[in-house]
Amino acid sequence: MSNTPYARSQLASVTARGGAWLVDMVASLAAAAVVSLAVGAVSGGLADLAFLLVAVGWYVVSEAVWGHTPGKWVVGIEVVDTDGEEISASAAVVRNVTKILGGASLLLILAGVVFIADDLDNQRLGDRFADTLVVRV
Repeated sequence: MSNTPYARSQLASVTARGGAWLVDMVASLAAAAVVSLAVGAVSGGLADLAFLLVAVGWYVVSEAVWGHTPGKWVVGIEVVDTDGEEISASAAVVRNVTKILGGASLLLILAGVVFIADDLDNQRLGDRFADTLVVRV
């Protein structure tokens, strides 16, 4: 049974989360590529690091500061803690590090979708570890 302050109808659906992920994936990779190219022009050895920091930072910083990424904003969803409050920076790190690990293969991405669809609170593994929910705004 769910212990959250949200009704099931207020939780973000798998499709909304997938739409946000798609928007963020395209935008974050484009931003990371631009930064990486700029850094690479100055110091080739740091280009890969710059790419990684921007690609990961896109999610962590956006969620820690605003509670949503640009993609989540576009589809009208946000991340909150299980009490319905703003998430902490550490929760943003935890949920996104597990996203990186879970996105390592198509099989793991599909497992994440199953976790969301099978959970009363629509939480993927990273949400469970970080005690977060993704809800409709």
